[in-house]
Amino acid sequence: MENLLNVNQAAFILKVHPLTIRRYIREGRLKAIKIGGNIRIKESGLSEFNTEVKPRPKITNLPRAQNPITKIFTPNDPLFRLEGLGAHGDLSR
Repeated sequence: MENLLNVNQAAFILKVHPLTIRRYIREGRLKAIKIGGNIRIKESGLSEFNTEVKPRPKITNLPRAQNPITKIFTPNDPLFRLEGLGAHGDLSR
């Protein structure tokens, strides 16, 4: 008889969240059976699924913008003209 895994065990093996496993089952990407109200996944089905799914490539060394847009704040900037409690520059009040 083949081993049956619950959702948490399958998630641990695939290194994903249990809700991800449930989503895979709902989408039909991963086959599962329901036994007594519990979802079980065949070990062979999980290994087949694991070989079909390719891991995402790691993104490294993203190109940086040549001229990053920066703004230099001046005393005339609207941010410094805000009025209200705590918005003034005088701390002696």
